[in-house]
Amino acid sequence: MPNATAPSVRLTGAFRPPHRWANNDWQARYTSMLKRLWLLAALIPIVGGCGGSGIGSGMGRLTVRMADAPLSGVTAFEVTIGSVQAHVGNAWVDIVSAPITLNLLQFAEHDTTLGSHDLPPGDYTQVRLFVTSATVTDGTGTHDVVIPSDVQTGVKLDVDYTITADNNTEILLDFNLLRSLHLDGDGTYRLDPVIPVVVLTNAGTISGTVMFGTSPAPGAEIDATYAAGAAFAPGTLVNGTMSQADGTFKIWALPPGTYTLNVTWTDPATSTVKTATLSGVVVTTGTDTAVGVVTVT
Repeated sequence: MPNATAPSVRLTGAFRPPHRWANNDWQARYTSMLKRLWLLAALIPIVGGCGGSGIGSGMGRLTVRMADAPLSGVTAFEVTIGSVQAHVGNAWVDIVSAPITLNLLQFAEHDTTLGSHDLPPGDYTQVRLFVTSATVTDGTGTHDVVIPSDVQTGVKLDVDYTITADNNTEILLDFNLLRSLHLDGDGTYRLDPVIPVVVLTNAGTISGTVMFGTSPAPGAEIDATYAAGAAFAPGTLVNGTMSQADGTFKIWALPPGTYTLNVTWTDPATSTVKTATLSGVVVTTGTDTAVGVVTVT
């Protein structure tokens, strides 16, 4: 409950006590009236502060956030998420119950909140995401995306997280479009979601800019491979992304440790493949590791 600072109360104009009040009596009543006005003014912000969307008594809260990795040649990816659920005991509980439609390309550098819900304190291991429909816009127009039946009935995502009383736990779903969207030989787009999930406070990010000479290198693939630490075996490909039109990139959902970045870019003028490797990139929890310019040669 917020602390309330009592406002100053001042009465203006002439105050004339009724003739039936004795001199000492009207001063006492006047003082009493001022005290009551002060108390009323002090209670207003306190009462307003006690309402709202506080965490339920004895409960904790789970908040689900989402980010995305862009895809070269795609200018929009509209996806409708029917719901997001948490596995609680032997049941699934809605964290997001109303459908949400998002253009995921808007969240390549900044994540967004899908929803939150109060849960009993405890340890949890799974969430489930329902994707009901999607469209992709490329250079030839906007196209429906084929959603396999198992995706429509829920994609189960493994993530270990703990809910504690009176606290909010945030998890991040990185909807990696680079790995998730496939273009079949007949020109049909198909979705096979690849969504790394982390507890937000237990992970970090890597950002930078891919350049070729003095020009940005859009559409470069950047992979983050685990080199040292406790989260994965060395050599594990943890996550990746693609550089945007200005060459910038951000890799989400990286547990702490040391990474090697492998960058691959095809020069559109010559169709030759350019590469770069950056070793010793250290990721710590809750921070972004900015590596600056990565030049492909």
